[in-house]
Amino acid sequence: MDDHQITATVAVLRAMDELTASYWQLLLAALGLFVLWRIGCRVVGERPLFDHFPRITAALDVVVLPFSWVVAGALLRVANRVVGLPALDQSIKWLTALTAYLAGGWAVARFIEVQLLLRAEARQRDRVPQLIIGLIYILLMLVGLGVFMRQQGYSLSGVWLSTGVAAALLGLALQRTLGDLFSGIAMGVERPFRIGDWLELGDGRVGEVVDMNWRSTRLRGWDNATLVVPNSNLASQSFKNLHGESHVYAPWYFVKLPAEVDPRYATELLLQAAMRCDSVLKLPPPVVRLAEGGSLPYSYMVWVHLRQYPAMFRAREELFREIHKALHESGIEVAPEVQEMRTRRAQITSAEPPTLALALKSMELAAELTEEELAQLAARSEYRHFNAGQVLLAEGAVSDAVYVIAGGLADSSVLLPDGTRKELETLGPGSYFGLTAMLTTEPSFEEFIARSDVTLIRVDLDCLRAIVDARPELKDKLVELVKQRWDLAEAARAQSRRRTRRLSMRDIRLGLERRLYNARLPRS
Repeated sequence: MDDHQITATVAVLRAMDELTASYWQLLLAALGLFVLWRIGCRVVGERPLFDHFPRITAALDVVVLPFSWVVAGALLRVANRVVGLPALDQSIKWLTALTAYLAGGWAVARFIEVQLLLRAEARQRDRVPQLIIGLIYILLMLVGLGVFMRQQGYSLSGVWLSTGVAAALLGLALQRTLGDLFSGIAMGVERPFRIGDWLELGDGRVGEVVDMNWRSTRLRGWDNATLVVPNSNLASQSFKNLHGESHVYAPWYFVKLPAEVDPRYATELLLQAAMRCDSVLKLPPPVVRLAEGGSLPYSYMVWVHLRQYPAMFRAREELFREIHKALHESGIEVAPEVQEMRTRRAQITSAEPPTLALALKSMELAAELTEEELAQLAARSEYRHFNAGQVLLAEGAVSDAVYVIAGGLADSSVLLPDGTRKELETLGPGSYFGLTAMLTTEPSFEEFIARSDVTLIRVDLDCLRAIVDARPELKDKLVELVKQRWDLAEAARAQSRRRTRRLSMRDIRLGLERRLYNARLPRS
């Protein structure tokens, strides 16, 4: 600093000394108010002031915190003069300035941290890693230290040159450690995973992320052992993020079946087996596809959705149990790839879909029908197959038969007055539609679309009408079923026609009062 700067600094310090000597009572009161401010922000109440107004309190700390250290140092100098130790006066002044600058850097870093946390909460995103937050604090406190050194007359370039050789030697000695540090910083910024995610490394090892620090990332495997992976190693390899508890996991499995089994029947059996699993999500529904039909045996892919990756083991066992049960009941054996020599004629696998009479027994009204009536319906029925997305019965069309779902899922929907479609329900095996054409001459008031590959049983309309006419109690059940679906469709249309009430000033005032009341409640 030049002579003018030194003279100005001396004048400011002398004025501060005179102010402290004359009004030390006021400064002591100001320091007491600051202590009360900090207690009120952090301690008092079920939800302290900082929880209500984090941005405002953090911004005020940027000014109040350094000033409080200046006041505390000034009061300490006054007390030192009273005690009579003038040799400590300069040291106290030096420490006061250093502490004030460091406190200012800390307060600015705290303000930045609050901004990042609130932004993450508003956007429902993961919080910034503590590694990045710690680096922000260190950087800003170093800035405060640099400003203090410049004020004291030290040359930053001289300090840099004098410590350059030592820094170079230290960097070479800590090359691997610094690599881990900067790799951790890079992964903290990129966020390829978070705490609680499951990672599959390039060598096949799998573990849950339990911690990440400046040197390494810690994974906990299924054997409850902890795998410590240096950040530089993890950043330099490819790995698969299997995610955690809040992420749907969608694996697929392959089942090999004999080529003699009809592929449509095979996919229907596998789909029904997947739908019976409690651990498998129904939405999105399971998908079964013929994956390989150019070689023997045929390979079928079963694609399912699970709640999260850790549920995979239980769901996989349950899925294969249900597949085994479905194939065993249908007389189908899984065809493994084996090579063997046989001295007798090989048994030819033959598997056919269940007879229509047996399939009709899964119908909801099957308990109300006799064996003879089921046989009559089966004689006038046939299988129909549809792919996912096909329209089974359009709204406004007159059905030429009654259709029973033998396998797969179908969605029913209605057209609303605003031109959009409203989904009413999802029908599964045993459900039926097309009853409106049997009871009235009106067209269908619903539209039915295949959610998955669907197998339907087309029941002749005249045959079923003859059975129903002879059974009045059966007709009442069908009328009740049609009325329930009609009421459901009308309720959806009425809901769409209901006008949205405009907000009044009273509604806005009541909404603001509820928000303020909820803000005063303690956090759970």
